Amino acid sequence: MILIVTVNKLNRRSSIPSSFAEQNITGTALKGFRFEGEEATNVSNPVLGKWYKDKNNSFYWGGGLIIESHTLVSVNSNVSNLPVNLPPKYKIGIDLSHHNDNPDWSAIKNAGIAFCFIKISEGVGTRDKKAKEHSENAKANNLKVGYYHFCRPDTKNGGTIESDSLAEANEALNIINALGQADLPLVLDLEDQQNWDTPLLKDDYLKWIQIFIEKIKQSDIKVIVYSRKEYLDRKLPSAHDLGNNGLWISNYSQKDCDRVLNPTGWQTWALWQFTESGVIGNNLKLDVNILKDENLLKLWPDTK
Repeated sequence: MILIVTVNKLNRRSSIPSSFAEQNITGTALKGFRFEGEEATNVSNPVLGKWYKDKNNSFYWGGGLIIESHTLVSVNSNVSNLPVNLPPKYKIGIDLSHHNDNPDWSAIKNAGIAFCFIKISEGVGTRDKKAKEHSENAKANNLKVGYYHFCRPDTKNGGTIESDSLAEANEALNIINALGQADLPLVLDLEDQQNWDTPLLKDDYLKWIQIFIEKIKQSDIKVIVYSRKEYLDRKLPSAHDLGNNGLWISNYSQKDCDRVLNPTGWQTWALWQFTESGVIGNNLKLDVNILKDENLLKLWPDTK
């Protein structure tokens, strides 16, 4: 069974204690930590309640745990500190770029990771140097693969909003054609950087995005928008229509799936990037994501 830590911090013990004062503590598990375990039957003091043992023979007090009530993809303790109130049909995924130089693919696969979004480009003329390698390795490890393009909405390519947007869309499409068809929609990464932000005003920013999306959809590729709530609310006109596209929300401060706020224009999120510091095997700093529902927006059309 899959168990979830519900208290802020739960002691990990080497054996079932005779009392809570017994100091056989070997570590702690934080709220949201999940592991495979089984109920222990040799509790000597019934006052202590139920106890559960993981596959490493560590013991946890049942009063700080709940049992996951639905079937999950293969998930084990390599993915720690997951959010609470996870949706019934969620999947766990990562996203990679050239900043992830040498991923530990064996650990990623063994941790139950189901999908991987890979950066392919930024603006025009800046292709991600690791895109091909990451894509091939993700596919070799049976992960569903998606691509993302970091958008730089301005007028530098061609002098107009339309020419610039089409140039970036064509750049992304050309790379996708070279890499091979993805399993998942193309992601428009809409955010600022330390030394760059879009100079476009709200209506022009929206127009740039709409032109990009329309061009991508002409190639029968679905689209998802990635960003932060604060950024989209500040950059887009409040009456925009982008909520017709899926949302991949970035929020590192929230730890509860039920409390993730959506930007104006969206009723729900499809994906949530909840950390940029995930640890899986030798991967010490990974972006880790929750896919709310594999059927949401038909992101997994022809699941094998």
